[in-house]
Amino acid sequence: MANRFPLIANSSANQIQELAVGDNLDLTGSGISNVGNINASGISTLGNTVVGGGTTQLIVTGNARITGILTIGTSSITLDGSNNQVNVGTGVTLHHTNGVQVGGNTLHSTVLTVNNINASGVVTATSFSGSGANLTGLAATANVTTSSLVVIGVSTVAAGSTAAPSITPTGDSNTGIFFPSADTIAFGEGGSETMRVNSSGELLIGTSTRTANGGVLQVSNGITFPATQSACSDANTLDDYEEGTFTPGVSGVTTVSGTPAYDGRYVKIGKMVYAEIRQTAGTITVASGNSFTGLPFTPGTASAAGSFTCIVTAKSGITNAYTDGSLFINQLISTGTSISGFVASISYLIG
Repeated sequence: MANRFPLIANSSANQIQELAVGDNLDLTGSGISNVGNINASGISTLGNTVVGGGTTQLIVTGNARITGILTIGTSSITLDGSNNQVNVGTGVTLHHTNGVQVGGNTLHSTVLTVNNINASGVVTATSFSGSGANLTGLAATANVTTSSLVVIGVSTVAAGSTAAPSITPTGDSNTGIFFPSADTIAFGEGGSETMRVNSSGELLIGTSTRTANGGVLQVSNGITFPATQSACSDANTLDDYEEGTFTPGVSGVTTVSGTPAYDGRYVKIGKMVYAEIRQTAGTITVASGNSFTGLPFTPGTASAAGSFTCIVTAKSGITNAYTDGSLFINQLISTGTSISGFVASISYLIG
C-alpha cells in the first residue's frame, strides 16, 4: 500500500494540501483517535495519550524522556524527575540527597536508623551509641563478641558456680569469679574454690567455712613467708615466721663421763626467738662461765629476757631467769653440779 499523507488546510494559500514529509503536524484541539501506528523521527509532543490495548502497551526502541511524573500502575510506583525521586508505594523512597528511606526510616551514607533488624547470621558493627535501655531480647544462648566493652552504668551477671563461674577468661570456663550467696564474692580455679570474701568482710583462703569469732583473714593451710626475711619498718606488721633445728654446744664445761651431745630446735616469729636445747648424751659438770653456743640467731642486747628450765639427774626441775645476753648456765645451776641431761627453754629478742 502506498504511503498516505494527511491533508491540511493552508489558510495562507486558501488550499487543501498534503502534509509534506518532514513537516510538523499540529493536532491541537480534538486530537487523534483510533490511530494505528505513528512513526515519528523527530520530537513528538503529546498531551494525554492512551497507548494501545494489546499485550504490549508501549515500546520505545531509542531514548525516552518524560518531563513530568511517570506513574506506573495505580500510583504504586512514581518516577519524579523534577524532585529526583523514586517512590515505590509509601514504603520505599529513593532520593538523590536523602538516600534511601524504608518504612519512614532513613538509610543514609552516614546514618542508619532502623526500627527493627532481623538477622539470622552475624551482625558486625564498628560502634554502638545510645542508652541501650531498649536493647532487649538477646537469647540466653546468644554470644555478643567485642574486642573491648565499656559500661557506664551497672552490669548484671548470673551468680555462677564453682564449676562454671559467671566471669571467666577466654578458653578457661572453670576459672574465674562467681557469687555463691548474697554479699559474697568467690574465686575459683580449675573448678575448685580457692578464695572468697564473705558477707562479714572476712577473707577466707582455701576454705569456704569461716571460724566463729576468727580474724578477718582465715586460711586453711598456713601462711608462707620468704626464706630470707623481708624486714618491714612498721611495728605492727608481721614480716617473718620460721621453724628449724640447730646444733648447740656448751662452752667451758668439764666432762665427767661419755661424750656430751646436744640438739636444738627453734621457732622465730618476727624478732622473737623461742629455742629449746637438749642434752642427749654424756655427763658434764657446770663451772663458772659456762654458756650456750651455736644459737640460731644472735641475741640483740644483754637485757634480752629469757628463761632456762633444766632437768638434772637426781635433782628436781630448776627454773630460773637470766638477764645476760651470754646465757650463762651457772646462773641456773650451782657451780660443780654434775648434769647428765637437761632441757633449756630459751626466748630472746634479736636485732
